[in-house]
Amino acid sequence: MKKSLLYVVAVSLCAASSYAADYGTTPETAVPMPTGGWEVKDLASAPTEAWFTFTSNQATPAMWGDGASDWTNPTPLGQQVFVYLCNDGQEAFQMSPGTDSYILFPGQEYLVKVTPKAVGLYCMNQPNPLPTDRFEGKQKYYPIVVAPSELGRARTVAPGTTTWYELTVPYPTQIAPKSVASPMTPASNIDKIEAIHIECPGGSDTGDLIVGPYVKAGKNVVGITASASATEDVSFILGYNAFGNFNCGNNLLRSQNLELDAKNTYPDAYYTVDRFFKVPEDGNYTFINHGAKGTILNVGMVKLTDPADAYKFECDWSNIKTATVGNEDAVVVMTDLKKDDIVAVQSDAFGVIGAGMDNLPYLMVKKGGSSNVSEIVEEGNTLKVNASNGKLTVESVLLASGAEVAVYDMSANKVASTFAAEGDSSLEMSLDVTPGVYVVVVYGKGNSESVKIAVK
Repeated sequence: MKKSLLYVVAVSLCAASSYAADYGTTPETAVPMPTGGWEVKDLASAPTEAWFTFTSNQATPAMWGDGASDWTNPTPLGQQVFVYLCNDGQEAFQMSPGTDSYILFPGQEYLVKVTPKAVGLYCMNQPNPLPTDRFEGKQKYYPIVVAPSELGRARTVAPGTTTWYELTVPYPTQIAPKSVASPMTPASNIDKIEAIHIECPGGSDTGDLIVGPYVKAGKNVVGITASASATEDVSFILGYNAFGNFNCGNNLLRSQNLELDAKNTYPDAYYTVDRFFKVPEDGNYTFINHGAKGTILNVGMVKLTDPADAYKFECDWSNIKTATVGNEDAVVVMTDLKKDDIVAVQSDAFGVIGAGMDNLPYLMVKKGGSSNVSEIVEEGNTLKVNASNGKLTVESVLLASGAEVAVYDMSANKVASTFAAEGDSSLEMSLDVTPGVYVVVVYGKGNSESVKIAVK
């Protein structure tokens, strides 16, 4: 029996709302999901997508929807409801990938996108609370919450199984299961450690007992998999090791200073790295991030707030400059910097280059800037599009995250959209539009790219 999120044609558990513009057209204009549901009376007048917000009122993780929204149709039309944690498109945990079953955390506001492919009522009942004794620790969407004071507590995982934990960490770090008998050494009989960042922007990383996984500051879900060959439950102490990778809330100026023309390497992982650069003399400077495709380089200014204390400061991100690693390094040029200015440099990675010390990413600063570098940054060096013969071809490193590609006319109306498969670097979609100028936007995880095109 369908209990939570239903798309119904013949029978409905929800009272139909009047069909009107009671929906958002973008994540930024999303409106609360109507209590009685949202009805599509005819596809011709329906939007390509409708955006809503929803916050679970349950005290524990709960399931919203336990099947595909088009389950009543004789020919399945595919997923029609998508639930996101935030505006950048990070999708919520699903009970079954590819369906409209999602796991909602208490108190978390979600974005809900409906892409109607059939006439009918899209409606929402109360989420279905998940029983703790069945799911806690056994599923990544219902992890065992570990308080900071509990990091030194011994834990066990049965051979061949995975147990999931939720950790809230104050800074980017490395998860480290340690031996109970000797906390300075790695635990044994652990085959895999996986970390998933559940705040925005997200990301995931895997590691072994020696290296990784790395996590971002904030809430992370960590899975510990015990070896199937272990003869008894595997014991360990769950903790993390602080690196010199801090943010503006955690002693940025005590971390590493970028030196001119020097490669400042950082771990090849998905997490966030923060560095600073003290300007040696007036002039223009070029900041370079050599990392995995999709890695974001952010550059902003730091303001000292106490002349007597070199470590008291504020980060001014109001004029932040951003670039994304594509087939070339991410590059940002800062002009008219003055001697002793302090620049905050951040790398936010969503993937890895590859295994081995030869593949370590790095940040670098060079004196000066060139016009061609500025043009690369301005154009956003990863997005290529081609429109011809009713087809649109898109190439972007952001597609690999399963990004959405949307096309807008000059009145900001969305005229076409589709989703890339995870791992894709290019896609082709139909584009049946009248001649004119359009904007193509790729919505990736944590970043987006756009470009204008002329259709003749």
